[in-house]
Amino acid sequence: MQYLATALLAIMTIALVSCGALLWKHRKETNDLSRTIQAVLSWLSAFFTLTFIFRTWAETTTVDGAFFEPEHTFVPLLMQMSFFLYPLEVMRPTISRPKVYALLFSPLLLLICVGMCGGIDYTPIHTYADLWAHIGEFNVWFRLFALTVMLFYCFALFLVPYDWQRSSADRSFIMRYASGFCLIGLLHFAIQMTHAHFLVLAHQGVWGAFFVSVAYYELKERLLAPDTTSATEPLAEEQPMEDALWQKIKQVIEGGEGWRTPDLTLATLAQQVFSNRTYVGEAFKRNTGLTFGEYIAKRRIDYVVEALRSDPLSDIKELFHYVGFRSRTTAWANFRKVTGLSPTDFLNKIA
Repeated sequence: MQYLATALLAIMTIALVSCGALLWKHRKETNDLSRTIQAVLSWLSAFFTLTFIFRTWAETTTVDGAFFEPEHTFVPLLMQMSFFLYPLEVMRPTISRPKVYALLFSPLLLLICVGMCGGIDYTPIHTYADLWAHIGEFNVWFRLFALTVMLFYCFALFLVPYDWQRSSADRSFIMRYASGFCLIGLLHFAIQMTHAHFLVLAHQGVWGAFFVSVAYYELKERLLAPDTTSATEPLAEEQPMEDALWQKIKQVIEGGEGWRTPDLTLATLAQQVFSNRTYVGEAFKRNTGLTFGEYIAKRRIDYVVEALRSDPLSDIKELFHYVGFRSRTTAWANFRKVTGLSPTDFLNKIA
């Protein structure tokens, strides 16, 4: 078991170091610090994984120690704070960044300062009987309180306001990031309360997979936000008289540029026009001959095509980002589906 665990952890270490190197190499492609932050966090994670390998062979791991020791209770809070840096960088919340950092980090920093520098004499807890016997002591319930706060903060990312016009990552990715963040926190909490060896390995495995998946998204899927967008909206073609529901739909899609919203779905559109998915879907088929998904994809790709025809030197990734795509794979697939050509073939054709 020890050899298997070491092999898995060694693979994780190599993967984390590689992810950090790739992100660092391409850090200047973004107009933010997202890749720099994630690269540094990947390397820190690799360092912790490497130290865990040595501690495993020295038999001084968390599994062999007491429950919720101070360094395993308060130090992870620092790592937890760092986990917020990347998503806040790509989300660009409407709330000012200093205010977000103050709300998120001040309580954690206070807990860390009190827990690590407050001169508290911590009672070792090796069994649940020890926990019950000392539960009334300040040092015990304070550590339990810190773990509970950490658990709460795992879910805090779900509460950060998301603005698709400012963000260069789609909401589904942010939710996946938040979910992975929560799973890591829950596993850490379970480890501190049980010291089960399989939970420690699961925690390390999820941690490694989390960073690899974020690196993949950052380098392969995320469409980067341009500093400025000089493209102008083409004039909408005249349409024949439509029914009242279609008029409402057009007001949402065209008037508020809803067609550019990355998270627009048939369900959310139906809510905005105070109807249901069936009627809204039928309205699209009746007035355009297309399904909702086909219409939105065509609307976006038509804009990109017209912009490229006007200026073949336009940055196609910036155009895809502008029209609402946040995934490179999705953007490329929709372009091929609508035009019958890949972006590269299309550019060669009009060159």
